[in-house]
Amino acid sequence: MERIVITLFCFLQAFVSTYLFAQPQPLPRAEAPVLSIPEDDVLEASTRASLAEPAYDYPLGLSCLGIYNEETQPACNYLSCNRLTNGDHFLWAPLNRAINYTNRTSGFPTGYKWTLPGSNEGTSTETDGVATYSYLGHYPFPVLEATDTQGATSTYQAEGEILVSGKAEISTANCRKWGETYQLGYLPLNQNAGYVGGTNSAGMEGFGNLFMTAHGQAHITGVNVYFAFKPTKYSEDAQLLLRVWYPTEDEQGNMILDGLPLEVVYLPVSEIREAYDNELAVKNAAVGEFRFEKPLQIWDKPLFFVTVEGFGNDPAENDIVMLTEVMGQTIPEDQMNMLLAHNSLVNYGGYGYTLPINYFGAMPGASFMICPIIDNQDGNAVGIEQEAAQAKSQVQVETSGLNLEVTTPQAADVRIFAANGMAVDSRTTEEGQTARFQLPASGFYIVQVVGADGQTDVHKIAARP
Repeated sequence: MERIVITLFCFLQAFVSTYLFAQPQPLPRAEAPVLSIPEDDVLEASTRASLAEPAYDYPLGLSCLGIYNEETQPACNYLSCNRLTNGDHFLWAPLNRAINYTNRTSGFPTGYKWTLPGSNEGTSTETDGVATYSYLGHYPFPVLEATDTQGATSTYQAEGEILVSGKAEISTANCRKWGETYQLGYLPLNQNAGYVGGTNSAGMEGFGNLFMTAHGQAHITGVNVYFAFKPTKYSEDAQLLLRVWYPTEDEQGNMILDGLPLEVVYLPVSEIREAYDNELAVKNAAVGEFRFEKPLQIWDKPLFFVTVEGFGNDPAENDIVMLTEVMGQTIPEDQMNMLLAHNSLVNYGGYGYTLPINYFGAMPGASFMICPIIDNQDGNAVGIEQEAAQAKSQVQVETSGLNLEVTTPQAADVRIFAANGMAVDSRTTEEGQTARFQLPASGFYIVQVVGADGQTDVHKIAARP
């Protein structure tokens, strides 16, 4: 992955800079509903005078993928702000993966106690919290208790709950709190040239979002695309084209996001509907529902890219514009020219999806509201407190540099795939045996283990020298 570059960045930036773009136009949030009911994020407030002020970060979401390294290892997806689908939840955890809560306690702590609701671990006295969830449901975020040098304790619990497996609608925007972690709006071009993320005469031919998921049985059943308003100007036969792609690499190692088509769906513009009551947190929004005839298996793909095209190039004839998350996320300066560091990209001037939307007036790390609906085919976690899930995998996968070890509890076929889908290596193991591999280069890999009973277990790994 370190070889991935955007060869057209500098060349196209000169052309893009000839346009002067207007400021993003945020849409007002509706009076009701709110995304969640805030809770007191500090327990036992009487202990606040203590010399230790406990706090921790929410787990990382799989967004701005290129900024992560093997130490951070995010496993959760951000969820869209669709309340009817996702309830009040903004973070989605897979089954049986380590979810990390990074300790941010200030002051003079001498010890910690974590209470991890719904997790296998239950409690921990380590500095950072690690929770592994093996049951469908939604669980309060951990309680962190810190002890200070005087022996006093104080506690902290982040507001909200984490959703575990089931089915949900994911996003690349962190939709936790309006105005703090995200705000939705649209990006108009000057000189009545239309919109970024919609109809325009500026040479933007399509818009796409880059995704990854750690859910072991993920299937896409459709995609919801959110619009700033229901279109009023379009031809009678106008339709939008949505495609799901598997990224590939060219001979130079550059990532081609729209490398291999996996799914194609058309939606008549006339079928874009106004948002239902209590569905979204913004006024006047509209929804385009792209639905697949057959669920698309995605759990064995390390990355997938979703594009929308067909908005038209004459703003006088079409007024189709997607909602965009305008606040963005922090991208380190030295990674800004890396394709995978950006959530949303534009097909500009027919050169392919090589430019992030911050080239057109958005903030770095901002996202189009293109939101896949993912079903793990194990129930609906939104509506239940807890439910038994599939048995925890006993396959052990360990990496050290480019060395990979896979230990299987039963006889199995172990197969290694690179990010471009090419088979790298394969072995057959016996019960309890460890298969050792030497990976050819740094990057993302898929480890697929097919047991003697036909059950498949998949792990995504990042290898670095």
